[in-house]
Amino acid sequence: MKLLVLLLWMGLIFFFSAQPAPESEETSNLVAEIVYKIYSFIMAGGVHLTSGEFMARYIQPIRKLAHFSEFMVLGILIFINIIEYRKRNVCLISFMLGCLYAVSDEIHQLFVENRYCSIYDMAIDSAGCLLGIILCHLFYERWKKAH
Repeated sequence: MKLLVLLLWMGLIFFFSAQPAPESEETSNLVAEIVYKIYSFIMAGGVHLTSGEFMARYIQPIRKLAHFSEFMVLGILIFINIIEYRKRNVCLISFMLGCLYAVSDEIHQLFVENRYCSIYDMAIDSAGCLLGIILCHLFYERWKKAH
């Protein structure tokens, strides 16, 4: 079951990367609109940005945070799958596999209409993966001590 969840997550990342630029921007804008609504709710009655100002200022960070987050989840799922079969070098192997998927994801985008390969995005993806792995490792070590 864990492997199926990992493969489905990898498929979801692949799906998002296969979207041509206009579709990808539409997806990002939808997420940004949700974030803007949360922001507006929090700032109710206070001084806040208009939707256009918010989008102009935060759409790029929101896109990068999405990259980071989806690969953080990937790192967690890889770790969970590997720890079951291997107890040594789990973090290193998980990180290497996550980085490999990040590189393949960016290369895949070279073949998608109006998309490109970004080393910067590879770094963001890898950092997200690393954080997920570190969190899993810390949780696992704490769990081992408790049991």
